[in-house]
Amino acid sequence: MKKTFTLIIVLCIGLSAFAQFDAIMKRHAIGSPALNRMASINVDLPVVGEQVPNSIVSNKSVLTDPVTAVTIYDEQSNAAMQNRCYLYADGTMGATCTWSDQQTSWTDRGTGYNYFDGTNWGSQPSARIETVRTGWPDYRPFGATGEIVIAHEASGPLVINTRTVKGTGAWTQTIMPALPSGMAGIFWPRMVTNGTNHTNIHVIAVTEPTANGGTVYNGMNGALVYCHSLDGGVTWSSWIQPTGLTSTNYLGFSGDNYSFAEPHGDTLAFTIGDSFCDQILEKSTDNGTTWTITILYQSPYDLGGSSPHRFYCPDGASAIALDKEGYAHIVFGLQYDSGTADASTKQVSYSYNLMASGIVYWNEHMSQLDPSLNPDTLNRHHQYAGWIKDTNFFYLTTTELVFWNGISCTSHPDLVIDNTNKIFLSYDAGTSLLDPNNYSMRHLLGRNGLLKGDTVMWYNDTLVDITGDWIQYNFSECVFPSASPTTDYNYIYILFQVDDYGGTYVLSVGQSGWQGQTAPDNNSMTMIKWAYPPNFDGTNVLHEKPTFSVGQNFPNPVNGLTKVNAYLQNAGDLSLNVTNLEGQTLMTMENSNAHAGVSQFVIDGSQLTPGVYFYTVREGNQSITKKMVIE
Repeated sequence: MKKTFTLIIVLCIGLSAFAQFDAIMKRHAIGSPALNRMASINVDLPVVGEQVPNSIVSNKSVLTDPVTAVTIYDEQSNAAMQNRCYLYADGTMGATCTWSDQQTSWTDRGTGYNYFDGTNWGSQPSARIETVRTGWPDYRPFGATGEIVIAHEASGPLVINTRTVKGTGAWTQTIMPALPSGMAGIFWPRMVTNGTNHTNIHVIAVTEPTANGGTVYNGMNGALVYCHSLDGGVTWSSWIQPTGLTSTNYLGFSGDNYSFAEPHGDTLAFTIGDSFCDQILEKSTDNGTTWTITILYQSPYDLGGSSPHRFYCPDGASAIALDKEGYAHIVFGLQYDSGTADASTKQVSYSYNLMASGIVYWNEHMSQLDPSLNPDTLNRHHQYAGWIKDTNFFYLTTTELVFWNGISCTSHPDLVIDNTNKIFLSYDAGTSLLDPNNYSMRHLLGRNGLLKGDTVMWYNDTLVDITGDWIQYNFSECVFPSASPTTDYNYIYILFQVDDYGGTYVLSVGQSGWQGQTAPDNNSMTMIKWAYPPNFDGTNVLHEKPTFSVGQNFPNPVNGLTKVNAYLQNAGDLSLNVTNLEGQTLMTMENSNAHAGVSQFVIDGSQLTPGVYFYTVREGNQSITKKMVIE
């Protein structure tokens, strides 16, 4: 049963301008008003992971990292990063950012662009490429030799700029011809291109929420929608809501809580999730015609029923990449939230922990993540892929911590998998370095390894401070990493933001009691090369896949059809039985000679009366039983 809740904000932080809306996704709570993130300071988490004390070290000795742009506008994302740079096969590169040269109103805000011709970067941008005020650019190759940028306006359709030859010539600006029915605007786009000469354009975005002057769309306050053009933008499909992302299961989605993977042929994939929502994989193997949904983390928080007071959860910042076989790999920041619901007033207040940390890793071969997301459990399952490296961070006082709009202190992850199945994780993380105002500053951390079959193998001791150079970055904050999805097999290329203060000025504008940067300054969009590690011997294994695993059915509770995924390391015979509380078998399904990998059973819940049931999947002498609820 769906219920509507009004939300109370603890230490309320109102957000300025249309770029900062941050609605909470809630299951079974349609119609609630938009909720902005709140912050309370709780320092009660255990220190987990393989921390190394005093680990900020120098890894370079000269100032070699080029600055592609300088911007005063310093909020590059609310959560997950867009694709802001791309390395081409000829060694050239394009780089973008949300740019402005103003200190308060940002009326000149738009896409700052620069181009590397294989030898030198061009002049730093002094104006946006668009003719109108925009933000949140996503950059990709387009056509045989061209490039494309998509961004959003304050309200209205998305803005597209293209050039037939990358790095030179005038930009051609067009407006996407259609909006979702009844909507005045659409925000925070993500884009990928594929097909011959990259002329297929795929876009996901969120409908304009009520907090930004928009309206509810199909029962959702901020619906994630998808459309594509298969002819270079001449014609576009209608906007659709991908499978499972409707008001049946979710209230609405926040800006930037989703990430698009670089396509693998006709295979497309994106992930979406947030603190009070499931973490979701959406995948299409037919170039966006149809979509399937996989829940890799099922949230325990339900505004329509009982919910935990404190719980580990995704922080909304995630990244996704496809390996050369087309399987999805997902990472996200680990947060620790608290929420208290009042059944009599139908209100809930919540807060987040400023020292919560961890990067969670999952791939399509794995079963659903343990819903507790407890770091110790993740460690045992080899799914705790990143952490705070500078453990002195945990000795900071609460007044030295920065409010980061609800994300973890290990967040903004990015993930790259190259054509040889080498995997590269980067993210920003808190350090004990303090800015002139005594606020903690973040640095970029990285880890890399190799995919071998069903196993992710990390290089020995490769959790490094990518920005650990004492001369260049020891007195700087390094945040918002966005890596090119392509590499030159010698380096990973990561664009990120560098400035002298912890936090972002944009987030502090108009905020009472905000901790972090409160005055504008210049921010350098910097490109860094991260070298491939030499002499990998394949001995440090992060995840060894089980031979047999079963995921939680989705959707659950069930009202109609529900799906169960089972994984086999080797081909075998699978069966599924559904039983009631008395142990009576009500349904039996067989899948003889199931292939290696993921197989799926579909249960018709309409054939069962409302109540609690169990399903058991068997393979040989192995069996796994899980519970489902029929509404």
